[in-house]
Amino acid sequence: MNRAFSTIGFFAALAMISGTAVAAESRWNCTVAPASTYTQQTNIQIPLAGTWIGNYVAVTNETGTRTLPGFFGGSGNTAIPFSSTVKPTVSITNTHPTGTFQFGFNPVTGVVNVSNLLVDTLAGQAGTISTSMLLTYSTFRTAQPTSTFIGLTNVDVPVDSGSLTAATAAQSAAAIGIATPNTDGTWAFAVTVPVTISVAGTALAQPFASSSPAAMVLTGTFSIVGSAISLTSQGTINETVPVPAAPPLVSAPFDLPTIIPAGQVAHLLISGTFAEGSSTTVGSSSLVMNGVPAPIIGDINGDGVVTGADLGLLLSGWGQPGPTDLNNDGTTNGADLGLLLSHWS
Repeated sequence: MNRAFSTIGFFAALAMISGTAVAAESRWNCTVAPASTYTQQTNIQIPLAGTWIGNYVAVTNETGTRTLPGFFGGSGNTAIPFSSTVKPTVSITNTHPTGTFQFGFNPVTGVVNVSNLLVDTLAGQAGTISTSMLLTYSTFRTAQPTSTFIGLTNVDVPVDSGSLTAATAAQSAAAIGIATPNTDGTWAFAVTVPVTISVAGTALAQPFASSSPAAMVLTGTFSIVGSAISLTSQGTINETVPVPAAPPLVSAPFDLPTIIPAGQVAHLLISGTFAEGSSTTVGSSSLVMNGVPAPIIGDINGDGVVTGADLGLLLSGWGQPGPTDLNNDGTTNGADLGLLLSHWS
């Protein structure tokens, strides 16, 4: 054995004898069980100003709706100016989410942490989107159907229903919390997980996709039986964030229920420009999660602990790639030795 190799072994042994290597936290790879439920409502408000016009087109759609300004007069098909706030409401009700994450716990310090959380809140189920518009416009009439729309100022009018096809929460930053022991041998824990919520679907006959930051607060209990862990958690989300202006609408189909007489639908085409809006999300989760031990860094021989046997294997692989290269940088060196010692059992 060369001198450099002997020196490495000496300092590794010295570190173990002097107690500089401490027991690491336990970690589990966890999955969200089918018994979990998730409910969320997101209320979005986005200013929109522009015009709408009947979908009548000579020759190609002569039976379409025509729009005319005022109570009387006018001819043809005239664009009607409006201003509004578009208000989609996105609802997810008692779905059974799926997901994975890694849970870490140090029983000495009581520190817990969550990493790599990814939750699919729909998991193949459907969410709903109902959209209303807070409308302001001057009186106009339609033909086909024949109706009069009295001018409105900031009146909420239901205009559309759509669907939510995707909704995920992905962890975006470190999440560290604390656990305290209960008298029954379980532990109570609380941790706030920064997440990015991504949604997609259709609304106002247009596809959409967006992402926004939020915080998922997990509070509950866990128990450790053998090598496995079982967790239950009640989670909440309550966030208001800005919504960037969406691309402009250009002749998008827009069905407006008639008012005088009621019971029919005017088929319009809407064009307009959005301004920045806001989105408020309130959600709750009831999660049941089960975990199995995550691979232990430094446990080269796979016996569940990091001991001298693993140190011997690492030193025998010094300068080489392979299972002793713990940080996967292509060679076994001092960085890998440091990782192994930091997880010493």
